[in-house]
Amino acid sequence: MNRKRITVILAAIFYISAVCAQDFAHHRIYFHYGMGYANSMYDKIDNSFIHRNYALGSVVELKYARFFTPRWGVGLGVGLSQFAAKGTLNIAGVIPRYNDPAYDPSGQRYYDLRYQTDNLTEQQRIWALEIPLQIHYEHHLTGQHGLFAGLGIKGSLPVISAQSRFPQSEGTLTISGYDAFTNTLYTDPPHFGTQHVRTTPATLKLRSSVDIIGDVGWIFGICPAFDLYAGVYGSYGFIDILPKAGDKKDFITPDHNSRVAVNSLLASNFLSEYNQYIKDNQLNWKTVGEKWNRLTIGIKIGIHFKIRN
Repeated sequence: MNRKRITVILAAIFYISAVCAQDFAHHRIYFHYGMGYANSMYDKIDNSFIHRNYALGSVVELKYARFFTPRWGVGLGVGLSQFAAKGTLNIAGVIPRYNDPAYDPSGQRYYDLRYQTDNLTEQQRIWALEIPLQIHYEHHLTGQHGLFAGLGIKGSLPVISAQSRFPQSEGTLTISGYDAFTNTLYTDPPHFGTQHVRTTPATLKLRSSVDIIGDVGWIFGICPAFDLYAGVYGSYGFIDILPKAGDKKDFITPDHNSRVAVNSLLASNFLSEYNQYIKDNQLNWKTVGEKWNRLTIGIKIGIHFKIRN
């Protein structure tokens, strides 16, 4: 008798749960687009050295979410993010014992390379594949419309090397060479002097990162099949994405086919050289950390498709 009662009770609970489950969609498909402010490696440096024109981050993502209750669910997806920044460089530095094959093909003579940029423009661009995992919360405060929030982590995997370029005719680079052995300063063109910089030949793979991510906004119920979404989002990376110290290049490297090759700040050891420049010239500037942890804050819009059992 007790077994029959227990069976009836369990069947009733199962039936009630199944009926109640029809009141909300267990499965959701989210399609989001976000765009907003992003920090950059330019932010660390004195404005008289590098002026940041802009730094923006954007992301397109597709996620599947499984809701276990009307308000709580878990989502996993894939996204493609882009970082774009532009800076104006008025930087100066010295690379000691510069081995220049175009100056001395035998590689026996070294000089200290002195460089100065004048309003040289650099544009940076990074594409990354993202894998977000979040806990989602929905609460329909007014029937159809309501609150949406998400919190979790994502893996960020750069899909191409650090890209940067110097648009033609936007700023110049002036170089000279000082030979301490003969106490001679070389400034004569065509090897030295002022030149325009076009592109950066050196590229390095950026490191992957794990970021904490969050979303909060408002869902607008259009019909039982889907909602519209508008809100804000943010992410912060726990891992420095710049190349390892041993892989970084000088801002300027010798090149057999031209006077010098100018490298992307993303691929160079510029931050450490900047700190050394402050020390050597006893400037009243703050030194900077030599890591770059990504930060993005912006707005996000999207469509939420609801799939009922």
